[in-house]
Amino acid sequence: MDLVNVISKVRFSSAKPQTVRLHKEDQLALELLCMEPLQEFKAPAGRRAYYVISGAARIAARSGPAQPLVAGQLAVMDNGEGHVLSNPSEQRLICLVIRGAS
Repeated sequence: MDLVNVISKVRFSSAKPQTVRLHKEDQLALELLCMEPLQEFKAPAGRRAYYVISGAARIAARSGPAQPLVAGQLAVMDNGEGHVLSNPSEQRLICLVIRGAS
């Protein structure tokens, strides 16, 4: 069993979004994505899920329209296309990211 105090791992930077590894094994990686207002995170192609812990986000496949996400919502992105997660609000954003380990 691996117990992690997730709240103690939260960190922010005005320079760029922060990705913090929480757990990694052969097939799975869990990370926190912490974003200041107006930052965006460009993800390469790959299957990822984003669970919004706090704040509000917008997420879009690179070829599609953006969709809003709020705390408590989960977005699962396809393998085939990169995507962008942005923080359009004036509040900080914290997301749990679940992805296949690489």
